[in-house]
Amino acid sequence: MLRSLREGEGKSFFTFVVSRQLFNPLHNFKWTRLYSSFCDGVAYRNTSFHPIDDAIDAFRAWKCWRNLSDTDSLVSLQIDGLVVGDLINDSFLRYRPAPQVDLKDRYLPVLIWQTLRNIRRAKDYFSRVKPRLYLTSYCTYIQHGIPVRVALQCGVKVLSLGNLQEFTKELSLEDWVQTKNPDQYANDFNLLERQDEKIALANEALSIRLAGGVDSATAYMKKSAYAESGETVPDVRNAVVIFLHDFYDSPHIYREMVFPDFWEWVCFTIETLRSANIKCYIKPHPNQIDLSNEVLSKLKQRYPGLSLISSRITNKQLAEAGMSCAVTVYGTVAHEMAFLGVPSIACAHHPHISFDFCRTAYSRREYAEFLRGALQHKVDKDDMRRKSLIFYYMHNLNVDEETRLLRDAAIEYRLVSNNGDERQDVVELLKNMANLQGYRADVAGMLASESDLNV
Repeated sequence: MLRSLREGEGKSFFTFVVSRQLFNPLHNFKWTRLYSSFCDGVAYRNTSFHPIDDAIDAFRAWKCWRNLSDTDSLVSLQIDGLVVGDLINDSFLRYRPAPQVDLKDRYLPVLIWQTLRNIRRAKDYFSRVKPRLYLTSYCTYIQHGIPVRVALQCGVKVLSLGNLQEFTKELSLEDWVQTKNPDQYANDFNLLERQDEKIALANEALSIRLAGGVDSATAYMKKSAYAESGETVPDVRNAVVIFLHDFYDSPHIYREMVFPDFWEWVCFTIETLRSANIKCYIKPHPNQIDLSNEVLSKLKQRYPGLSLISSRITNKQLAEAGMSCAVTVYGTVAHEMAFLGVPSIACAHHPHISFDFCRTAYSRREYAEFLRGALQHKVDKDDMRRKSLIFYYMHNLNVDEETRLLRDAAIEYRLVSNNGDERQDVVELLKNMANLQGYRADVAGMLASESDLNV
């Protein structure tokens, strides 16, 4: 039972106690009953109570908290040889909730304490039991990320079902994020035959998205970012557009992010562009949560005269209006803009990492240099368009038919479950998915040992 944190629990002592003592047990009871119908028992609980060990962990958490000097030291924090700082940082943003971590906030040592408890429980279980396989949905936040990293440390096979491109992804100590590994996209495409046919398939699929449709790669979005509303497009000629992320989402879902959170990133970006006298606009994420509107208000107060683009204006309209460069941390907007002839700048390990239509910074100094030269970057639009389609094919279409049917069935199930649509039977969707040949092959692969695979 991984549940330990609840959104908003860090607002006050009262909400924290109610969340931990009332809501968590009620939710855990429901899921324990469900899974007990086909499972042998509970492996471990993140919220189980061990007075002496928990007291020791509380003291260690307090010492750790007192030694933090800045958010960078938090993000790089290691405990018992395990990198955990990014998980703690992102958990604070989501569950406090807040757009950035306040090192003085007393919810932070609570999160460190919970991290220590999770590490202790996970190490006890995975080192003692050594399960054959550990399945997880996500790898973000401490409740998901800690058992994933501990299991890998203990030599346990770990599979994540957390992205929309693969039904499962096997994790490793070098790659423990749930997102699909994009490092070899460009090289792997060069090894494929009939490349023009594959580019044509990508062109057809990506064109659907840019025409206002929602493809499988963006099925998580509530609405299309390319549905035109008729609003007037601002004059973005010779301007940089900063594409915001949801301030409360997990910023470290990808590796090597230069900044600890999206707030510090956007502030640094705005200040750097303004100091270089480069006209810039910001565009909110089309599917951000309501809390992000409050952050936008603070952003406009901090930077008077900041130009805001309505999220109802599409990126295609902005490209056609003459914008010069897109700025993101790791968003899908990078290959969309490349398709439309606009280069981009990023500052984290991202899906487009093997292509040069998006320049990737690995330090704040390098990021600032890229921003200051945003208007001078000369590009070959035809070359960018081709590379964006190669990316799209490798990221979304480079699968056999059985794998595609399984992936799409899983996406449909997630959408129906998340939307709470009672008109569709989620049980039937699961049964249909279980009958797919790709599903049976995937499950067989999950259970296969290394010796089986070698044979």
